[in-house]
Amino acid sequence: MDYDDALLAAELESLVEDTRVAGGDAHAHVVAFSGGVDSSLCAYLVHRAFGGDVTDVDGNVRARAYAAVGTSPSLPASQLAVARGVAEAIGIPLREVPTDEGAVPEYVANEGESCLHCKDELYATLRAVALDAETSFETSFESESSARRAPPATKKRVLLYNGTNLDDRFDETRLGLVSAKAHDVRSPLFATPKTRVRELARIAGLPNWNLAAAPCLRSRLAFGVPALKRTLADVEAAEDAVREILRVRPEENMRVRVLLRAPSPETTEKKRGGETEESPSSNASAPFSVEGAEDDAKRAAGSENGMPAALELDPHHLRLVEADASLREALREALARCGLEVVRTRAFASG
Repeated sequence: MDYDDALLAAELESLVEDTRVAGGDAHAHVVAFSGGVDSSLCAYLVHRAFGGDVTDVDGNVRARAYAAVGTSPSLPASQLAVARGVAEAIGIPLREVPTDEGAVPEYVANEGESCLHCKDELYATLRAVALDAETSFETSFESESSARRAPPATKKRVLLYNGTNLDDRFDETRLGLVSAKAHDVRSPLFATPKTRVRELARIAGLPNWNLAAAPCLRSRLAFGVPALKRTLADVEAAEDAVREILRVRPEENMRVRVLLRAPSPETTEKKRGGETEESPSSNASAPFSVEGAEDDAKRAAGSENGMPAALELDPHHLRLVEADASLREALREALARCGLEVVRTRAFASG
């Protein structure tokens, strides 16, 4: 769909004003930031609406609005670099806040609700950090200034924001939305479709308006594959290697997905008999396949040289890999060094 730039510019200004009106009673505005286009446009709106410093009578200065990125093993170093660059382009202060979702057993188990627990940890951490900073700042005001302020119980001191867009709201897999609701997180783009978010970001001059989506590394793990620090690091290294070998550009899509290794028939039979030790699979190590009809679970069961993985590529890269055996071998070797065995190469699927 084509959008008229003048109409987009007017819409952008309207979103800024809506954001200002909706959050005008808060003392601090914190954007849950990833460097992706959605949270970047959200940060742009919040910065335009509430940007600028506040200074107390002693000369202490703090930002009224800032972006905060949760740093953990699920955030690739490359994406943190993007987040830093985009925040600088917007002009919004960026805080890098360590989060500890890896200490939550339900997150590590990765059985379908990891996103919920991750976002719970993120929003709780960001609010705690913001409240601590706000409290420290307020204690430096003179008592007469304090007396004029509304009591803490009657004012909204800190508002959190995210980049949830209209398309996200209809995605039933996004359990992070449940967490956002519980933590009263604002979403200035909740009525804006994803395609228009990108066009608005272009009008706003954001450098990442057309970059490929880059969700967290945990999203690369099939349900049931534990979200361990080492596994996430292996996926990050594997994607860096693929990006280099295939010269994948920032606006192009690529994923390395770790598959759940299904138990072999022999293992299943032994477990039925009360034993838990795996016996070797009778299948040979699964070949590097570019065909699309095979069952991933069957191939994953036959992998023996590392965690089974699927490589997802945009069509032009997929055609190159299909046609070049030496390229397939280079990819196989690179991922093997990361503890992964490529059992399938297929078309990219969002997520």
